[in-house]
Amino acid sequence: MNAEQILEKAPSVAKQWAAQREERQQRTKADPADYETLRSIGVPLLAVPVEFGGTWQDLSRSARTIGMMLRTLAQGDPSITLASSMHQGVLASWRVPTVPEPYNAAWQKQRSEVFGTVTEGAWWGTIVSEPGSGGDTGKTQSLCVPDSPDSLKYRLSGQKHFGSGSGLTSFMTTRAIPDGESTPDLFFMEVREQPWDGSTGIKLAAEWKGHGMSSTNSHAFEFTNFPATRVAWPGHQAELMAGNGSLGGMSFTSVIVGVVDAAMDYTRNWLKTNLANGSSLRAFQQVEWTMAEQEAWLIEQAWESGMRSFENNTLERRTVLLAKENVARLAASVLDRLCKLSGGTAYTKYSPLGTWLQDVRALGYLRPPWALAFDNMFNMSLEE
Repeated sequence: MNAEQILEKAPSVAKQWAAQREERQQRTKADPADYETLRSIGVPLLAVPVEFGGTWQDLSRSARTIGMMLRTLAQGDPSITLASSMHQGVLASWRVPTVPEPYNAAWQKQRSEVFGTVTEGAWWGTIVSEPGSGGDTGKTQSLCVPDSPDSLKYRLSGQKHFGSGSGLTSFMTTRAIPDGESTPDLFFMEVREQPWDGSTGIKLAAEWKGHGMSSTNSHAFEFTNFPATRVAWPGHQAELMAGNGSLGGMSFTSVIVGVVDAAMDYTRNWLKTNLANGSSLRAFQQVEWTMAEQEAWLIEQAWESGMRSFENNTLERRTVLLAKENVARLAASVLDRLCKLSGGTAYTKYSPLGTWLQDVRALGYLRPPWALAFDNMFNMSLEE
């Protein structure tokens, strides 16, 4: 199975999910069957390099495929698509082909094991954020204590939240401070079939109750001496994360662009039906629709700019960050306009628009969240 074949199958899944939209928008928990559907069409393999049995080649050739896949699937169900997008991002660290000696042998062994779990059917996710950190991983307080000297096996203790895909993933990455060190590093944990009562070191602290993206299972947990494995190039999480090339931000953005696509199509059809039935549009409705079309066009340009930066090897972190934050702002404006022009039905479950409005607002809170994102944009704007 190649990437094109996987992408070709995404529209039929999105169409199937869209047919269940009213029921899906009322869900507060993810359905494991949806991850099985995505696995059956090969979606997890998009994150795995070709040499390990997947379809990933490099950012220039693989980024758009992932972005288009997420954009398409989100038109059917944004929540499950957003949760599954974490898989594509977190595996980027192990797509770094080699690391300096004396770590390379251990690195090759670990990346083979990591990608092997995916080809065997595992989903990966992430649970990095901590209460009070404001989304800044540099403020991580969780601690990892090694099982033995010079071992990559550790025990994690600390509070974490926004664990999207909880209960559906087999492994989750996180950040924690290794005992005796001062800077957080990258770890991963096997979480499948683990009870959440604290008996094995993982305890559910709070179920996800989001105003939007309501069925992402972005639960909060408390960890106590829970087994974790340190990345095999210790102390270099920044370099490993750089291998992602900001694809994570564009992945989140692609999900939201897909919601805007669905909302614009839905409203356009609604307007056409009303006009065909002899109804007329008030001036306010005409203006709001026209403004929504303009903003949707700008969203398309921002998304394309980010994707082309991957394809042309001209990627700058600032480009993707600008694209993400502009789409976050514009998407909320588009959905607000569509709700207003459609009238009071936007407040009912008979119309998907009100739920979509809350869904698109998620982008501004996804890594990096609003405040941290604007700090970064300001600082980068002054760099030569």
